[in-house]
Amino acid sequence: GVLGSVASGQLSVEHSPEWRGVSEGQNGTVTCTYSSAITRLHWYRQAPGERPLFLLMLHGKGSETQEPNFTADHDPERKRSSLHIRGCQLGDTARYLCAVETQ
Repeated sequence: GVLGSVASGQLSVEHSPEWRGVSEGQNGTVTCTYSSAITRLHWYRQAPGERPLFLLMLHGKGSETQEPNFTADHDPERKRSSLHIRGCQLGDTARYLCAVETQ
């Protein structure tokens, strides 16, 4: 699967910060960087004790929105993607993961 390509170490993916601490009502951003060319990038949200939940997928340069609270942008030239979380609620406490697909 997609997550397997990250876990197997074909690509190095870093999150900063991995666990996002923001106050309720604020906006949060999680950034993911990777090491080599990819075809697609996926964002997941993993609440404590639960399986990752798919949020959105990006092809190439640009941005995607998952209403109402999530927008992600992708810059393949800089090998990075940022997930923006609007108006964080207490229930948004979660780990946000990025997974990538290679050729």
